[in-house]
Amino acid sequence: MREPAGGRLRVFLACSGLGVVRRGYESFMQACFTALRRDDAFDLRLFKGAGPRRDDEVPLRHLRRSSLGARAIGDVLGRGPYVIEQLTFTTALLPHLARVRPHLVYFCDPAIGKMLWQWRRFTGNTFGLLFQNSGPLDPPFSWCDHVQQVTPMGVDDALAAGHAPGRQTLLPCGLDLGPIAPPLEPADRAVRRGRLGLPVDRPIVLSVGAINRGHKRMDYLINEIASLGDQRPFLLMLGHVEDDTPTLRALATLRLGAAGFRMASVSHYQIGEYYRIADLFVLASLREGFGLAYVEAIAHGLRCVGHEFPVARYVMGDDGNYADLRRSGALGPLVRDLLVQPDPDAERERRQLAVRRRFDWGQLAPQYTALFRHAAVAAAKGALVPC
Repeated sequence: MREPAGGRLRVFLACSGLGVVRRGYESFMQACFTALRRDDAFDLRLFKGAGPRRDDEVPLRHLRRSSLGARAIGDVLGRGPYVIEQLTFTTALLPHLARVRPHLVYFCDPAIGKMLWQWRRFTGNTFGLLFQNSGPLDPPFSWCDHVQQVTPMGVDDALAAGHAPGRQTLLPCGLDLGPIAPPLEPADRAVRRGRLGLPVDRPIVLSVGAINRGHKRMDYLINEIASLGDQRPFLLMLGHVEDDTPTLRALATLRLGAAGFRMASVSHYQIGEYYRIADLFVLASLREGFGLAYVEAIAHGLRCVGHEFPVARYVMGDDGNYADLRRSGALGPLVRDLLVQPDPDAERERRQLAVRRRFDWGQLAPQYTALFRHAAVAAAKGALVPC
């Protein structure tokens, strides 16, 4: 393939869960595609798990991770259904690779990269493989050409494991944060809450993430809010419904009462309305690859609470509120105190401006253009060696 020195880069964005699962991977890939498709430097194509087909957006037929077929094949092969989803998705991507011959494939799911690495060795293709490590996944990365690390912690971990410094780039996730919306007047907020079926006379604590007991630790959040007694806020949990969500719903009903919480899965395009009417944002996870929800919440003016760990500190900085969320009883009192403390409009606007300067696509898009071109040019020159 000829080096894309000055022409348009043909770039594939590949995400098997997009259109199916509501997680950070999927919302980021959609936002990245939307932001960069306007750039004349690219011929950009988005390959996704489901959704409408357009000239530059292509849903691929594959076995979804929730399907019986993916589970059955995974049991036979000794692999999880998530991996089977990625393998069948990548198989469906191969004809497009042969026909279009992209310069670069950009992906977040590691099994996609591993299969494409082997396919490229077998066929002699020279497209570059750029891995966005927001999982995060621990090194080594022996199945890609370049790694985009989204936090300094990812860079440090890779270097400590012997990863070549020149084969990774620190570039945080971009978000389409839009203009700052003025704060809602109390009457307007009450009307909006009523339309959403939410209480108008109680504070609302919002958490956005997969509704599970594992990574997002929604059970911890439920128990901490319950510990506040009769004056506890309403708990709103929005995210992808998982296998253990029914168990969490039962726990929340027992601890908070049926009228004290809501669990729901809403589209990325609706989530902003919920951020706007909430009083406080909490994420109880102890580890995040980046934490897109931190940024979204601050961009909407919310004060945020997270576990005290380096990634949260990198993303939220002094605008976050932190506690050791490994400890029972650490979160509840902090939530109670923040809900009664004033939050002046000037402070809200300062937070919103600060997060836009760091993470809005308007600031980051040129850096993504440079990263894509760098990875594609290196591949075209034959620098196809593992990271």
